[in-house]
Amino acid sequence: MSTQLPSKQFSGTLHGLMRFYVLHLLSKRKYYGYEIMETIREKTGGAWNFSSGALYPLLKRMERDGLIRGYSEDGRNVYEITEDGKAALAGVKDKLSSLLENWDNYRGILEDFVGRDQLVKLSLIGYQNQFRFLKDAAKLLEPAEASDLLRRAKVELDSQLIWINDRLNEVNEK
Repeated sequence: MSTQLPSKQFSGTLHGLMRFYVLHLLSKRKYYGYEIMETIREKTGGAWNFSSGALYPLLKRMERDGLIRGYSEDGRNVYEITEDGKAALAGVKDKLSSLLENWDNYRGILEDFVGRDQLVKLSLIGYQNQFRFLKDAAKLLEPAEASDLLRRAKVELDSQLIWINDRLNEVNEK
C-alpha cells in the first residue's frame, strides 16, 4: 500500500498556502518574481523550490483575481499587493489566528485523522519548532520586547514543566 498522498490534492493545499505567503511577502514591499522564488526557497530551507513554471501561473491567477498587480520595471516583472489582496490576507490571518487560539477544539479531529502515535510525534516536533521560533523572535525584537516575550514564555514553560513532572511521578509510582 502506498503511503504517498494523492499529489494533486496535496499540491493544491501547498499552493493555497503559498498563495497567501506570497500575499504576505507583497504586503511588506514589491518583489520581482525571482525574488519571491528565492525568498520561499530560503524560508523553507530549500524544502520548497518553487519553479518559475509554478510561480508565474500562480501570480497570473492572483493578478486575475485582483489580489496583486504586476507591471514591468527595468525590463523585469514586479508585483505588489492590491487593497483586495490586503483584505484577503487579513482575513486568512484572522482565520489562522482563530484556529491556533482554539487548538484544543481541533485536537480530537487531528488525533482521529493521523492517529495517537503520530500526534505524539507531531507534539514533540511542535515543541521543538516553538522553541526555535521563540529563539528567532527574541533575536528580532528590541531588548524590552524580547525580555517580555521570554518572561511570558518562562511562566508558560514553568507551568508545563510542573504538569510534566507531576505526570512523570504518577507514572513512575505505578
